[in-house]
Amino acid sequence: MAVDPLTLPTTEAGLTEALSERELSALTQAASWYASYHAHIIAESADDQSAAAVARRERYVDLHEALWKLGIRRALPDALRR
Repeated sequence: MAVDPLTLPTTEAGLTEALSERELSALTQAASWYASYHAHIIAESADDQSAAAVARRERYVDLHEALWKLGIRRALPDALRR
């Protein structure tokens, strides 16, 4: 499910200020779990050049980068390093 960034609630400080501490914690924990659970699945398709596989890898890397910006340090699978 894609989210239109223009419809997200924001403040001058950014999206993280629009979320409560519990909401932000729940979101980051869920995203972190998802990234951990799917890391090997995404890495196994590193050589797959189909449009679907490329899009999955790009979304996974975007998630990894977003988690990094939130202070959650996860190792990016070697197969996905640019």
